Amino acid sequence: MASDQTNLEPHRAPGASESSSGAGGGASRLSASRTVGSGAERRWSVDTHNRDHSRPNRHTSSQLSRSRSHHAVSKAQDQAVPFPMLRAEDEAPTSWLIPRVRSALYDSENLLSAAHLGRRNKGKGIRAWYTSYTTIDWLHDDIREQARLRTLRAIGGTKGWWLNHVWDPVQGWLLVVLVGLLCGLFAGFISEWTELLASWKTGYCRADWRLSQTICCRMSAAECEYWHAWEPRSLSGRAIFVVVGGVYTLIAAILVVKSATRVTMANRGVSSSVETSVSPTVKMAYYGAGSGIPEVKSILAGFVIHGFLGVRILVVKTFGLILCCASGIMAGKEGPMVQIASSLGNISTRIFDKYYKNEAKKREIISAAAAAGVSVAFGAPIGGVLFSLEEVSYFFPNKTMLRSLTCALVAALVLKAYDPFGTGKLVLFQTTYDMDYHWFEMLAFVIIGVFGGLYGALFCRLNMAVNRLRKSTWIGRYPIAEVVAITTLTLAVSYQNPFTRIGLGELVGSLFQECPTIVSDRPYPTSSDEESEIEKLLCVASSKLSDYLPLLSLLALALLNRAFFAIVTFGIKVPSGLVLPSMSIGAVFGRMVGTYMEYLTRAHSGLAVFSQCPANSRCVIPGIYALVGAGATLTGATHTTIAVVAILMELTGNLIYTLPVLVGVMTARWVAEYFSPSGIYDMLLEHAGHPYFDTKTQYIHTRRTAAELMQTDLETVCVDYENENTLELLSARLARISERGLADGGFPVVNSRGHLLGWIACAELEFAIARCHALDPATVCFLNNPLWQMDYVAHNPTAMPHYRLPTEFTRAKHNPGNLTKP
Repeated sequence: MASDQTNLEPHRAPGASESSSGAGGGASRLSASRTVGSGAERRWSVDTHNRDHSRPNRHTSSQLSRSRSHHAVSKAQDQAVPFPMLRAEDEAPTSWLIPRVRSALYDSENLLSAAHLGRRNKGKGIRAWYTSYTTIDWLHDDIREQARLRTLRAIGGTKGWWLNHVWDPVQGWLLVVLVGLLCGLFAGFISEWTELLASWKTGYCRADWRLSQTICCRMSAAECEYWHAWEPRSLSGRAIFVVVGGVYTLIAAILVVKSATRVTMANRGVSSSVETSVSPTVKMAYYGAGSGIPEVKSILAGFVIHGFLGVRILVVKTFGLILCCASGIMAGKEGPMVQIASSLGNISTRIFDKYYKNEAKKREIISAAAAAGVSVAFGAPIGGVLFSLEEVSYFFPNKTMLRSLTCALVAALVLKAYDPFGTGKLVLFQTTYDMDYHWFEMLAFVIIGVFGGLYGALFCRLNMAVNRLRKSTWIGRYPIAEVVAITTLTLAVSYQNPFTRIGLGELVGSLFQECPTIVSDRPYPTSSDEESEIEKLLCVASSKLSDYLPLLSLLALALLNRAFFAIVTFGIKVPSGLVLPSMSIGAVFGRMVGTYMEYLTRAHSGLAVFSQCPANSRCVIPGIYALVGAGATLTGATHTTIAVVAILMELTGNLIYTLPVLVGVMTARWVAEYFSPSGIYDMLLEHAGHPYFDTKTQYIHTRRTAAELMQTDLETVCVDYENENTLELLSARLARISERGLADGGFPVVNSRGHLLGWIACAELEFAIARCHALDPATVCFLNNPLWQMDYVAHNPTAMPHYRLPTEFTRAKHNPGNLTKP
């Protein structure tokens, strides 16, 4: 009875990313053997270099051999079998918005040309697409890039000079400029429509209903004559405020829920947005919800989440963010803007195969795009680059830093040209502080920093407790109802207080502002009556405590309101960021401290500590304390320091108070790290179960020897025990390792003595098994490494000396494994 043996070298399909999967001596190849009733013994090979010289019927002319090999490659590509591993988007809805473009595991074109790189690379089956919820292989992607460069360098003449010295280097710069342009346009569109929709909650412009309250009041001659406001103290005005905001978040929640992706779990969490259990192993992932920064951090560290940075989620995130920010809940746009910008960067890489087909290179563009997202969210390009460096990016070399700065700069310039607020300025909260700080104020700045650290640590712990409660109880099964309930409660409670009725951006901007020296001489603002009321409340010029109590009580109520709703809102199924809500809480507390300091300097001007203050005049600026508080609470929640200081300086356009902001930020960081070693983004990563190796974390190992660190229950594949390597048994091993959440790993290939011969990735093994779906499950599979072949060593005996095996590893030539002596 003869044996019909088929070599199952994985092929590649068009339209996928590329990365090396078989570099080095550890990469193995799968062959399948089955028994037929009669006939000669035959063997087909997908590639040309894997010829078995021990088979007499394979010894034909070289021309005929090449023709058969080419025919086998073409046939294998025509009969491609889709990669069977469940990807996150396999069961995602594609009938609405934008249909998904599928990609296969292997690319159809092999850039490792045999003409330039030798026979050993031809038909190698280089992996091109990673499955969702796995990690990329940085080494293989780097090998893939080096192979591409070698191919490029081999091209001579004028064409080679153009490709090597002009076109290839400029591709990255073209991409970051394009991404910056798109980020600026998206940010302008989001800001413009957010302002307009938010204005409709309080009134409309009689001159043109498409104008926001700010632009409409600027058109008026005096006192916003064109703006028609709902009666703020009437029941109808309150009802419109609550109902309109509720409708906004309802639509946003529907968009997020309808765009949810069905994913298969491996007995552990998958995403910070995965909550609703559909079955014991299938859950729903709401990629359009939340901030997106934790997932972007994980993606930049090498994790793969298909669809998270795709076109469909980009559309959902954009319109959902507009609706949520306009509704008035505790949701900022800064975190979602990072995901939107990263999506634009990910989609733009499809222009150049150099980035689209290499996951490691693609992450360079995504990292630059993340910086542009922060840049347009705050109008702070330098702060955006520092935020990407300090908080988001995992690998940030000098080349990536320069490209990130270019991307952030282009995005900021486009946003300034777009001018969504009609001011013609890029600075979001422009301040005009005309006084320097005094040394006695440093104690107040430290107190604000302590509050920022304490609040940040408390927020992290309580918010994670709420997220766990949301995930483990019935609340997680009704995400839309939860969103509507929290929105209604937030707007109903916040309406009475003027500091909580206005939006987060307006609140922070008002708290940062400096009061005029003489309140009665202050010109009437060309804004709404509501903003005028805020300015009148904040500016108190008196030496009596009773005159400050109404303001302090309103600020205290606003502080409690904002702090509570920030904890329960961050994590609901709508796009929502953390940056601006945290800044608003710190700004409120800082303004309270600054207001009390102003009272002390006026009421006790004779004290020695206030000897530097002029008599019967203003000595401190309460807006400075709000600025310090905003930075302190943001640092306490995120553990970001340098980027926060740079963002605040660019936000306000003021560098005089850099040292006080640094004092508050560093104090908050020390206090927050004492009570909570990790920031909220790192906690969300841990809660989601995403693999993230933090380079800033020090890992202490108490074991002394390598044997103590090794796994003892490791699944292996032994080449000597053929009956254990059937299709059925190998599939069972894959299922077991997937249940343990190690599907992005692989199997060591050993012999009967336990000596390591190689390694095969789970993705490669599963793909090869899938191509054998028509065979009997009892079919025996063999593993073979092409670098161990006699013909390759004879062709180039000095090329790979470290792959030659010792005598004890030699196997008989009649074995399909074919491990032979060099």
